[in-house]
Amino acid sequence: MRLTLFLIGAGIGAPTRYVIDQFFRGNYKFPFGILIVNAVGSFLLGLVAKQDSDLTFLLFGFCGALTTWSAFALDLFAERRERSLFAVNLFGNYLIGVAAALLGLWIAG
Repeated sequence: MRLTLFLIGAGIGAPTRYVIDQFFRGNYKFPFGILIVNAVGSFLLGLVAKQDSDLTFLLFGFCGALTTWSAFALDLFAERRERSLFAVNLFGNYLIGVAAALLGLWIAG
């Protein structure tokens, strides 16, 4: 049952990431879509990290497919000549992601 919930979550998370990324990629030079999905996924995982329920597996699947290391790395490579954009993206993803996860953990108690 939990594997099924995990797969359902992943099946929802991946297309959600794609839609959000494409919306922002078409309107901004900075990859806001990837930053947003990574922050939201980190926050949600922080919320459920200490729980053991079926909902946890659904959210793990969703967040695992929503967040992305590969697109983040590819964006960084594409920005390598624009140092300020590279730095903002690199540190922004890490700092905002960690802060979002900590906020989720804090709210969850």
